[in-house]
Amino acid sequence: MYYYIFGITDKGNYREQNEDCILIDHEVINSGSYESTVAAPFIAAVCDGVGGENAGEVASELCLRHLSILEYNSGVDMKRTLIDVHNKIKKQGVRAENAANMQTTLCCLAVDEESRAMCINVGDSRMYRYVNGTIRQISVDQSYARYMYEHGRIEDVSELEPQYQNAIISSIGSTLNEPDVAQTPLVADFGKEPDDMIIIVSDGVSDYVSEEEMVVGLGLDLSVSEKLGAIMELALTNGGTDNVSVVGIKPYLDDHELKTLTAKKAVEKTVSVQDMLESKKPEKAEAVEEKKPDEQAKLFSDTVEELMSQMNESIDFLKQI
Repeated sequence: MYYYIFGITDKGNYREQNEDCILIDHEVINSGSYESTVAAPFIAAVCDGVGGENAGEVASELCLRHLSILEYNSGVDMKRTLIDVHNKIKKQGVRAENAANMQTTLCCLAVDEESRAMCINVGDSRMYRYVNGTIRQISVDQSYARYMYEHGRIEDVSELEPQYQNAIISSIGSTLNEPDVAQTPLVADFGKEPDDMIIIVSDGVSDYVSEEEMVVGLGLDLSVSEKLGAIMELALTNGGTDNVSVVGIKPYLDDHELKTLTAKKAVEKTVSVQDMLESKKPEKAEAVEEKKPDEQAKLFSDTVEELMSQMNESIDFLKQI
C-alpha cells in the first residue's frame, strides 16, 4: 500500500499573514500547495496558530518542524512526543520577544509501519474520513462550546458570547496547562475501501464548509488536488475570514491508480466547481434571512438535495471539457 498526499494552505481573503501550517511526511509548508507519494510509516498534519495569542504563526510552524524530524513508527509514544514539543514551544515563547504564550492546534494522521492509522488531535482542527460517498468526523473538537454543550449548559453555540464561541480548551504551547493529546485509532483498515480518504482541515475550512458540501466536492470527477482546492475555495466563497488549510491522504495500490488520482481533468474549468457547488446559493441565503428556524432547516435540506442532484450533472459536464 502506498499513499498520495496533497495539501494546500493560504492566508485567505482577510488575514495579513498565515498562521496555519501543514506537514506532509517530512515537509513543512506555510504557503501554497505540496504533493507527495509515500510509503508507511509517515505523518501528515495541520496546525493552526491560536488567534488572540502572540506569534501563532511561529507556534504552528515550530510544532510541525519538530514533528518533521520525527521518525515515526509503532514504538513512538506520540503523547510524550507532543508534550515534549509543547514544552519546547512554551519555553521558546517565554524567551522570545512578543511570543509569550504562543499556541497552536494540531490534527494529524500517523500511519505506522504496519499501515495502522491513528488520528492525533489537540484543539479544534478537524479530521474527516470519506468512504463510499459518506463523510464522518474522526477528531473531537476540544472547544469551549463543545464542553459547555456536552455538560448541558448550552443547547447551541449562539448562546455563548462571541469571544467564547471559537475558544479552545486545549492547545500546544499554552503556559496555563498541558495539552490533552487525543489519540483515536481508525477502526477499519485505512485503504480497505476503494474510495477511502482522510481529509484534515483547519477551522477556517470546517467553519464555512458543511459536511454535505464536502461530500459533493469529494464526489466530483476531478483529481484529488482539484477536489481539495475546490473545498478550500468554497470556504472563502462562503464568507470565510480565517486562514484556510486542507490536507488529503489517499491510499493507492499501483501506478495506474496513482495516475487516475492525479490526472487533471478540469484544466482551465476547475474554477467552475465552485459555481456548481454554489449554484443557487446566493438567492437561497437571502431567503433564509426572512425564514423562521424550521423553515431555514427545511430550506437548507432542500439546498443540499439540489447540490447532490447536481453532482452527476457536473461530472458529465467535466467529462465533456
